Amino acid sequence: MIKINYPKNINEFEEDYKKVFKLNEGSWYKLIENMDCCTKKILRTHKIESLDDLLVASFDVLLDIYNNFPEQKIEKDSSGKKIKSKYEKVFDYEKYQPDISKFFMEKSKELNLKTCYFCNIDFINTINFDVLDILKNGTKQELRELDGVGKEKAQIIITYRKDTSINSIEEIASIENIKIGEATLKKIKNSKVKKNHFTLDHFLPKAICPLLALSLYNFVPSCYSCNSKFKKEKKLLQTYLSPTSKDFSVGEDIQFKAYYKKEITKENLILEMEYPEKVQNYVSTFKLVGRYEFHKNEAFSLIEKHEKYSETRIEEIANILKIFPHQVKKDIFGEELFDGDIQNKSLIKMKRDVAKNIGLL
Repeated sequence: MIKINYPKNINEFEEDYKKVFKLNEGSWYKLIENMDCCTKKILRTHKIESLDDLLVASFDVLLDIYNNFPEQKIEKDSSGKKIKSKYEKVFDYEKYQPDISKFFMEKSKELNLKTCYFCNIDFINTINFDVLDILKNGTKQELRELDGVGKEKAQIIITYRKDTSINSIEEIASIENIKIGEATLKKIKNSKVKKNHFTLDHFLPKAICPLLALSLYNFVPSCYSCNSKFKKEKKLLQTYLSPTSKDFSVGEDIQFKAYYKKEITKENLILEMEYPEKVQNYVSTFKLVGRYEFHKNEAFSLIEKHEKYSETRIEEIANILKIFPHQVKKDIFGEELFDGDIQNKSLIKMKRDVAKNIGLL
């Protein structure tokens, strides 16, 4: 529902993404040699001449490649295990997934990752873990992610924790046989361990077109429900419905309206979604009608406040506090209703539409 606003310095952003991978260009030429003629032609048409070109190709280009990509035959070995295709061996998402996830976490501020791009209902964010908490309770893998710890020291810390609680970062330097000096202790203290509270959806399913499994503009940061429960491997290609596309317009296409069918009560509030036929499949796939119906109390709260605080009442409060009426509105209804991008907070698209509907905006 929300178009992804990429950083203004897009060239630097794309260059940083390319650095995530250590791809062998030799494997690209070998792949080209064994590629079908149709795919070769499309790549030439869009001037895709290297792995790097494919990594940062625009969504328009990715969509054209996808729509013309030949159906892949699934081959299995004697034990019934799937054999990786020539594309999957080069564009190995499972291999690079931790690095791709780390890239999006590091760029979370630039991308303003706050709410799911597909639904604008659930939050997506990056969590900074406390170093002391990791030393106290972290898994072996989490301990290894701390600068200066590594595999051996992580195991020593875990063994030590079985009998003794860790109360400070400095304490670990005194653990027997751990060999942590001042320089290493400083590294551990300054460690930045981040975890992502989001998933990365391949908008163009990698199972159908593994050639695009690592392409930057094929990734949509999304909540678990949208990615794993609703969309899965479904194709939403009847229009440009990827938030990574410059032509994405679902946020404008969908309009929320709230009204009462009888007396003014929470139970009688109707929250409707109006949208054109072209986004019907999108709305159905992500179960948006039912999911927003669950949150209609947010719309009711907004309407209730608007009835309580008339324009006259707001002006009275502003005069008493000696501030502008618009600031009073922000304090009562929430600043995000009036300012900032739509992805700054969950459900804000619905709230802004309802606010316009009732004359608040």
